[in-house]
Amino acid sequence: MRVLFTLALITALLALDAIAQDSDNDGLTDAQERILGTDPNKPDTDGDGLLDGEEYFVYFTTPTKADTDEDGLNDKQDPYPRWLRYEDLNGVAISTDRILQGPQGLRLHQVVEVRAGNVITTDWYNFLHPDFTMREARFTIKFDFLDPNRPDYQGEGYYKPVDANQMEILLPTYEGIFRATIPWPGRAMAYNDWIYHLYSKPLQVGQTYEYNVFFSEVIRWGEEPFARARSEVLSTERIPLETRLGRREYTAYRVRTVFKFAPFKDPFFRTFLAPDYELVLQAFFTVGETPQKQTLLRYTTPFFRITPTKSVGFSDFIVRH
Repeated sequence: MRVLFTLALITALLALDAIAQDSDNDGLTDAQERILGTDPNKPDTDGDGLLDGEEYFVYFTTPTKADTDEDGLNDKQDPYPRWLRYEDLNGVAISTDRILQGPQGLRLHQVVEVRAGNVITTDWYNFLHPDFTMREARFTIKFDFLDPNRPDYQGEGYYKPVDANQMEILLPTYEGIFRATIPWPGRAMAYNDWIYHLYSKPLQVGQTYEYNVFFSEVIRWGEEPFARARSEVLSTERIPLETRLGRREYTAYRVRTVFKFAPFKDPFFRTFLAPDYELVLQAFFTVGETPQKQTLLRYTTPFFRITPTKSVGFSDFIVRH
């Protein structure tokens, strides 16, 4: 009996050793490499200059693809090499995001699909200043209505500068195209990419940042479309993340952001949101020495529904890796 137990123990230890084996010393076990499709005998499968384990666990890039975000820059040379998928915890929205560098300058590309009865898909390019404030934006919005008697449609939109102080807005909505020209303050960005403004900042506990956030939808209701935003880095925390290779914890900066709006004029907003409305949001960034290693793990973003029934809601996104 003792011999059989010893043999079973040796077999189990050998099996564990095989699971833990890292033949090429790249930070991934051979078993993990089989899951990811990387070469267990080649520490840098895609030849981009980053170890496979670094790519997956630190940079959040694809170790089988030398240019993860397809912007023409090798992952090692790219200051923002990722293309990440974020899923709303409520199961309503999916956002696929990447930051691009190239001849057109700094850009944020987001493809967002919202499924709440009707399906709204937005393919959005923000053209950015170096501090991630917005120069202009171009996007396509596709409306897939639940009502079979209502025809679906797709519209092109943009935010286009008229001069240094004005922006022309063209926005496809449920009711058709909305157009306006509005004053545009400096240090402004669209509400769905406020978190990326923080990529240009040296995040440290105690730091605060102020900027303007633009809500295009509320223009149609005669409201002031800008909220004043204030972000503060509150602390570092351990954040669990489910990955294809199992659960892993990351040390992350916790950022709290408050959007403060001008007093609302609309009776609906004044009654249900209060005249001086504030939105409180949060985001978590991995602690990295450079933007290359700093990854947005989780964030909350607000939205005003583009429907005749005015309402505000939140999507709490977490990265899927």
